[in-house]
Amino acid sequence: MNLKVLLFYINFIPFISNSEDTLTIDLTDSLNLINFLSDIEKNQKLNEEWIKNLTEKGVSSGEKEIYFSEEGIKLLNDSIFRDKIYKDEYTLYDVGISLSNLDIKLAFWQMINIYPEKKDTLIKYIYAYDKILPVDEIVLASFYTYAFFDPKITRLNTGKPEVYRPDIFEDYFRRTKEIIYYLNFARANEEDI
Repeated sequence: MNLKVLLFYINFIPFISNSEDTLTIDLTDSLNLINFLSDIEKNQKLNEEWIKNLTEKGVSSGEKEIYFSEEGIKLLNDSIFRDKIYKDEYTLYDVGISLSNLDIKLAFWQMINIYPEKKDTLIKYIYAYDKILPVDEIVLASFYTYAFFDPKITRLNTGKPEVYRPDIFEDYFRRTKEIIYYLNFARANEEDI
């Protein structure tokens, strides 16, 4: 009886354990190969666009002009969208929800708001993404996207941003620079993290 069970496992386990993520292409099947390579190229373009959006600043300036990203324009013009983004207080729960939705830029903004209250935890959260994402750029992009339209800092009643609390804006900028400093420190001392 045990021999039959053993033979059953030897014969059928390989069929069960094959992953659906594994794609085997017969080299004579050029259409499948072309589709497979095309999918890789599409995914690469989507990933590049996603990274570009993560690192894009909502507000930036040139010599004589101020530029707004698509998200910056949405924050400027859409009060319902602003209400979804901004809260009086953020928690690690908010950060977790944003991260689970892959809204990393918003999660980093929430972490800037919580910082320095849970400094060690927040630095570890951000540093966890350091191997796969340009976190310095994302932290800066989060600041330059969300700080300018934060209702605690800026009034948008007239259709133009009016900064009425530059002290809060400067505090967020200080926090942003401090987070980036600690990230650089953590990189230099990786074994301590």
